[in-house]
Amino acid sequence: MSRLGELALASFLTFGFAFAADALGQDFVDEEPYLNLLPPADPPLDPAQPSPAEEGWVDPGTLAREQLPSPQDAPAPGAPPVVTPRAPRLIVPESWSWFPRDGWDNSAELGLNGATGNTESLTLQTGARFKRKTDINMFDLRLLQNRTHSAGVTSQNNVLLYTDFERSLGNSSWNWFVKQGLEYDELRAFDLRYFINSGLGYNWIDADGLLLSTKMGVGGSREFGGIDDHWTPEALLGASYEHQVNARNKLVAKLDYYPALDDVSNFRTITDLSWEHLLSESPSLSLKFGALHRHDSQPGDSVPNDLNYSALLLYKF
Repeated sequence: MSRLGELALASFLTFGFAFAADALGQDFVDEEPYLNLLPPADPPLDPAQPSPAEEGWVDPGTLAREQLPSPQDAPAPGAPPVVTPRAPRLIVPESWSWFPRDGWDNSAELGLNGATGNTESLTLQTGARFKRKTDINMFDLRLLQNRTHSAGVTSQNNVLLYTDFERSLGNSSWNWFVKQGLEYDELRAFDLRYFINSGLGYNWIDADGLLLSTKMGVGGSREFGGIDDHWTPEALLGASYEHQVNARNKLVAKLDYYPALDDVSNFRTITDLSWEHLLSESPSLSLKFGALHRHDSQPGDSVPNDLNYSALLLYKF
């Protein structure tokens, strides 16, 4: 599993450099122009100026008032007022660190799980999720493990790690994303699969409690310990839907399609569907019903479909 450690380290370093780019950014915000309806104030007295008793001294305030426009030069009634644009204001970003502590929405889950495909069994599923979303970016990491022993024999053993990073592109609905995944499964035709994709995403609906987005990108995947132990270039077409139906119920549906660039008949899909029902607000406990389906059009000696369905107790912290 030394390759797994190296790939996991490279994966997290990629996100680290992405977060570092955020710390170097500065945003300029153009403010609305204001109306310059008041005359300039008298300048403060300068101690270096001679006193009024000295000959030849002129009050700076008098000079300023003499330079004011006369009533004859004032704009006619009904004319538009003089608008003076205000210069853009530089906004300095807040303090940044590699591991920010605020804004996280984390959870841990535990419950029964059923599997069909390469395995036919009931098992115990555990998982964790770490998510942080700001006005600029979003980071989401999900870890799942399914392990079953039947009569002293391991009938299921897989670990799935998926990470998503999104960076907003200004005030538009577009974003730049990096999507990665690690899949370890003893019962597949390979020991480990790693994939990474990057591209552009678009939020069709992004309102309170409702999100509909799509993404399109390119990348590659590699299977370690299998027959095709080499990199395969592939594209990514994905869609996600999140709906906070009410204060206690939430629906999440995601679909990612990975066709190989050199052969579209060789493709993979990952479909994730879940329903969360809030049981208690303090502590935050929810009942989660979920299904995760993974399809491989060229699975080798394995079954092309792996479906994990579960009823979990979800704890958010």
